[in-house]
Amino acid sequence: MFSPGRLMKFWTIAALFLTAGMALAEEPFSSIFGRIAKVDQFAFGPTGYAGRISQGEKDFRAILVRSSVVDFEKLFRAGNMQAKCYALVGIRRLSPGRYNDFAKSLRSSKEMVETVHGCIGGKETVAEVIKHIDAGDYG
Repeated sequence: MFSPGRLMKFWTIAALFLTAGMALAEEPFSSIFGRIAKVDQFAFGPTGYAGRISQGEKDFRAILVRSSVVDFEKLFRAGNMQAKCYALVGIRRLSPGRYNDFAKSLRSSKEMVETVHGCIGGKETVAEVIKHIDAGDYG
């Protein structure tokens, strides 16, 4: 059984961890958006030998929580090619009708996208990535 003093210490420490976790979760949207707009790789699911979720996917999910297709449309216009792919996944999920409007301009593009699938990194054409987005392979 905890003494009153030990119980108070326990609750104080628990409250500190809780508030520290909330502070980390409240990263400004502008920081998230700026980071994903310049993302190095397009990746979904566990990546690398450690099987970690990529920072790009974490940022994508942070934007998705806002449920605003406008955020993804803005990312499509402002981001690099990897960011455009994340934007297309978000637009497809939130507004399938708008998705085709955005994807159309890149469907025949030969521009390359840095991708990671599991432990394997490489390059694919954006047109190939769009085929996977069409099939619902991401997100």
